Amino acid sequence: MSSTEPAIRLTNIGKCYRIFANPQDRFKQALRDRFGGWLGRKGSTPLYREHWALRDISFEVAPGEAVGILGRNGAGKSTLLQIIAGTLAPTTGEVETSGRITALLELGSGFNPEFTGRENVFHNAQILGLTREETENKYDDIAAFADIGDFIDQPVKTYSSGMMMRLAFAVQTAVEPQILIVDEALAVGDMFFQAKCIARIRKLVGSGVSLLFVSHDITSVRQICRRAVFLDGGVVRSVGEAGKVSDQYFKLQLEDRNSSAVNGGAPKEKSHNASSRKQGTATPRAHVDCPNAQDITFGEKGFQTRAAHNRVSNGKAEIVNVQMLRQGEFSAEFDFDDIAQIRVFVRFIQDLQNLNVSLKIRTLQGTDLVFLDTRLQNEMAHHYEAGKTYLFDWTLKLPLLHGNYALACGLAQPPKIPGADWVFVDIVPHAYEFKISPRRDGMIDGFITLPASLEIREIETSLA
Repeated sequence: MSSTEPAIRLTNIGKCYRIFANPQDRFKQALRDRFGGWLGRKGSTPLYREHWALRDISFEVAPGEAVGILGRNGAGKSTLLQIIAGTLAPTTGEVETSGRITALLELGSGFNPEFTGRENVFHNAQILGLTREETENKYDDIAAFADIGDFIDQPVKTYSSGMMMRLAFAVQTAVEPQILIVDEALAVGDMFFQAKCIARIRKLVGSGVSLLFVSHDITSVRQICRRAVFLDGGVVRSVGEAGKVSDQYFKLQLEDRNSSAVNGGAPKEKSHNASSRKQGTATPRAHVDCPNAQDITFGEKGFQTRAAHNRVSNGKAEIVNVQMLRQGEFSAEFDFDDIAQIRVFVRFIQDLQNLNVSLKIRTLQGTDLVFLDTRLQNEMAHHYEAGKTYLFDWTLKLPLLHGNYALACGLAQPPKIPGADWVFVDIVPHAYEFKISPRRDGMIDGFITLPASLEIREIETSLA
């Protein structure tokens, strides 16, 4: 291939496995396949059923491009990577690759458990095409990156999964590959080593290495990859910009978790630029207006499971669902400073007015960070009718430190007598969970940044 051609080109790739009811049938079928013509059974009914793990997979990866592979367990991701790496032959189709391929497909694959880490470094490097002299020149960098200390001279069978991954990643990325394949390898590492790995991956991609990256961590895929491929049931469901494809994948994950959700495509987008009623500078809105019945019930079963813990209610109204959306798609993965839509659906059992509807963003450890309510929005004058469901639709930015967060929701009425306690109508301490990915332009200190303006001026003064 010339340098202008794709680093990876897949054309109509398919992989079919034979599924036998028992081991004896496998042996009998082998005899039929080999001697069927002699035995007169060449056209007899096969003793197996076919399972197509992949069907008609076609896409390309350019030199220096990072592509994420998303899909549920059993979608065919690992099978596809093995075919690209050359460790598995496709049943149909053609694979074209250019340059050296290194692959982290299975933890510890290629390591001899009886060898020490040092011996495995040289053994693996030789398999990947390096001479002993080249490996010796790279050894110090490999050992420093793996950072497993004296364990480098201990048998690999004594390693933890994290240590195994550290060493494997250090070797595979040190041999100057043209194509790097990573299959869930970062899942076992601590957060600091993961950040170190992501930095090295970005450096490799920047130098022209093509990357195929499989992970269930949508945030990592969005961070590292420009494009993504969504596999579902062995076929390509979508290919495109990583953020949009990952949103589609997350929606499918929610459908899996919530049997009450509707099986089908993403909700129809209806965007507009209505201004927010939030005090201060208007926040641009990016949400689906007037959700239909299918959208309202999306994720409801999961919400009810979370809401069952420590809920307080007096039966006059109840929160029936809480959802978060990113760019009009259901999501629990957000980037720093993303605009998020938070939808709270409330069903009223009795007529109510003077009701405060509140939201809190808090850490998973329970530290409250952000508070919103209808008092601050001057929206306390509504009259809510019994038997009806109302949507409280919030839009806000999320300038939060990377990490995991939860939403708490509450309905309450102010006391009729000054100084008395508020009346709790329905309090759900754990209504939703979401994640903020690390800020690409550098981390922030503290949990949240605030909108601010800065003016820098030079002044003339004499200092004593």
